[in-house]
Amino acid sequence: MILTKRKVLCQELLDEIRAQAAPAYKHGKVADYIPELSRMSPEYFSLSCQCIHGEAVETGDTSRRFTMQSISKVLSLSFALERLGARVVFKYMGTEPSADSFNSLMRLEIASPKPSNPFMNAGAIAICALLYKEYGDSAFDELASYAGGIIGAVPTYDERVCESEKATADRNRSLAYFMKSVGTLRGDVSCFLDLYFKQCSITCTTLELAKIGALFASGGRLASNGERYIKEKTAHTVLGLMTTCGLYNGSGEFAVRVGVPGKSGVGGGILAAVPGRMGAAVFSPPLDSKGNSVAGMNALEALSDELDFRNTRDE
Repeated sequence: MILTKRKVLCQELLDEIRAQAAPAYKHGKVADYIPELSRMSPEYFSLSCQCIHGEAVETGDTSRRFTMQSISKVLSLSFALERLGARVVFKYMGTEPSADSFNSLMRLEIASPKPSNPFMNAGAIAICALLYKEYGDSAFDELASYAGGIIGAVPTYDERVCESEKATADRNRSLAYFMKSVGTLRGDVSCFLDLYFKQCSITCTTLELAKIGALFASGGRLASNGERYIKEKTAHTVLGLMTTCGLYNGSGEFAVRVGVPGKSGVGGGILAAVPGRMGAAVFSPPLDSKGNSVAGMNALEALSDELDFRNTRDE
């Protein structure tokens, strides 16, 4: 039993949080460096909670699909850990947070040619390189199938967003080719990047993201039936990295305001995992200066305060 006097998760609570948090979108800006993302209405808002034992509650534009963007790195990392093992994965990247922006090239050149962590763009591209070497041209299908086992349906990617990403990916290409030049990556960089662009363009709803959060919150079990889907060690590794690196140079702020592991994407989504309790996800496209959803941060902060996310001790 959870030791707390928190309010109970219910429809009324989520509706209240939506009314309170959604207007904050006016203080952010929809990402436009990927042109296709700029087409998303800034007024969209959805919030979903998936308890680890099955109950789901959500509010807002819950049928609205959007692209995962960097939230997909949680999937590719956990998939790589399951299929390749931590020793292989962390041979090519570290586990340390970075104060740099998510697409920074500076640290690779000045500090180490090995990416700081798997959630920086450089680290995620290195993960894609490992997966492509293992599965070749079927790597995306393998990753999508893995994701489908969590959310209940194999996801697809938005071709228009993917093409838009490719057309504006000079920084990501620079990261990849720099890593190849120093030996961190070996092989066909264009194939690694193609997998990365498809991965970021996977479409989802907030409920599907919340199911992913619930998987990690439960230590690797599916919310739908309680069956183990990934190793407990994999779940704990991903949770640790979400805590320290999940919102890039905004991770400290998220830790203070929300207090649980999280992962954001420039499409406007934020995924949170509340260990032992639930997964939660929010979608609102306008972002702050660090690339995180403004209304999404407010909503998850309010949810954390109301449900006392920081108190996870058993009585």
